This record gives sequence, C-alpha cells and structure tokens, in this order.
Amino acid sequence: MPVLIPRGAAANELAVDQKAAIMKNIVIPVDFSEHSRTAAKTGAYLARKTYARIHLLHVVYGPENWNQLTVENRQKHPDVEARIVEAGMKLDKLSQGPALQGLNVVTQVKTGIPHERIVSFALATNADLIVMGAHGAGDSEPVYIGSTTQRVIRAASSPVLSVKTRFDPASVKRILFASDFEENVSDALDFITELAVAMNTSIDLAFVNTPGHFVDSETIEQRMRQAQPDKPGVVIDHFVYNHYEKDRGIIEAARKRDAGVIAMITHDRKRKPPYSFGITESVLFLADAGVISVIVKK
Repeated sequence: MPVLIPRGAAANELAVDQKAAIMKNIVIPVDFSEHSRTAAKTGAYLARKTYARIHLLHVVYGPENWNQLTVENRQKHPDVEARIVEAGMKLDKLSQGPALQGLNVVTQVKTGIPHERIVSFALATNADLIVMGAHGAGDSEPVYIGSTTQRVIRAASSPVLSVKTRFDPASVKRILFASDFEENVSDALDFITELAVAMNTSIDLAFVNTPGHFVDSETIEQRMRQAQPDKPGVVIDHFVYNHYEKDRGIIEAARKRDAGVIAMITHDRKRKPPYSFGITESVLFLADAGVISVIVKK
C-alpha cells in the first residue's frame, strides 16, 4: 500500500519537522566547470528545502600540508599559491551569486589530491550529502564520467548526488530507487525517503529482472514490501522491469517512470581499478537524470 501525503496544516507541520531533521551540511566540490555550477544550483535548491549549510569546496592540486609550509617553501610553488588566491576569489563570487543568495554558505580552498580531499572534507564536516558534477573541468564528456567523481562515489561515506548540466532539481517529481533488495537497504531508503519528502517527490522501488538474475514476481514483491519504509510524507510505488542488461534496464525504467533522480546502493570500491566500472558508474554515464549513490560496506 502506498503511503499517502498528508494535506493541510498537518502536512505543513510535518514537512517543517522533517526538513529540519534531514540535512545539516551539504558539500559541493566546485572546479568552476558548467557541471559543477549545476551542482552548486542543485545544492542550493536542496539547502532551501532542508535548511542545510552549504560548503563550497575547491581543491588545488598541490602539497596537502600547504598551511604548515613556511613562507620560503610556499614561494617554491608560485603556481599553487596563485591558484589558491584565484579559487578563493571565484568561490566568494559564486557564494554571493543569485543561486546561493540568502543561504548559509561557507567557502573552502584546500590543497592535495582532489578526490581524497573531497572525501576527507565531507567526513570532517559530517556531510549529509555531497553534490557534484558528473564531469570535471578537464574531462571529455563523451568518454565517461569524471575520474574525480568516480573516485568520490567509490570512497565517500556520505551519499553522493552526481548531476549533468541539464539537470533541474525543481523538475524532479519521482525518485527511482533501483535495487535487488537482497541486502539491508533500510538506511539508504530512510535517506531517500526523507529527501523525497523535502523535494515533494514520490519514490519507485524498482527491480530490473535480467536473464542472468531472474527473480519471480512474488519473491521480489515480498522483498519490496519488507524494504518499504513505514514513514508518512511520501508516496511509494513498486516497479519491476525486464531487460537483458542491468544498467540499461535501470535507465529505461527511469525513463518510463519519468524519474528525475535514480538512487542506487554502491559498495566500497576504492581499491578497484578505474577501468573496472560498477553498475552505478555505468548508469551515471548513460543517464540524463541525477544519480544518487549511497554506499553500503560489505
């Protein structure tokens, strides 16, 4: 049975309570590409819905201990120092722009290896969500997803929402949560459900049947019923789709259901080589929708 959305004053009170609880910190890595600007707009939209603080982060490739270096040693890296100053000015300008106006925004420029600093910064700030572009400033978009995005998805303990330039969070009316529902997905679904309440969207619990991993309808429906959160504030439907390939089946299911966001479980893959693509990464490459990855450690 779907969970019905409350109406009237009760709905407004519920929405305020739940929005206040869902997020406190959103980290947005920014490399000033168009994809990262879309990520900033997306993060701003979510912050207005959840009252979260936004952390705009830019990472300059250079010595991680930059702040501990002496002036003499810093002068040996004039290019790094120049990029830090330039990034700080750009972040300040972005934070004061119309998209982020009126929000609680903190800007940070760090040095080091970008994906490592993003992951450690998100952990240090207790980030509830990382929002980042699917591609970076130096990436070739038709080839694959950005290497930094790929590494953050694999290593971050926080959920990661990856977006492309055409993504518009205000147009999202449905989140498709794709899973086989064999493992415990309760924590991930709790987060997705709270996000759906904040964004005023419905949720599809989706299973893609493939020839190599076929599950009968009764079994998968039972799994979905067991996984479905018992929370008010969002409509939850079940959807089963048949396809030869898991990743393309998820994409087609999202298109048929008009889902603006695809949510997926991912596992700790930071030790995997970059060329070993996971299902989440493949879906992100193929999809026009935003993709949320929620990590579950085996």
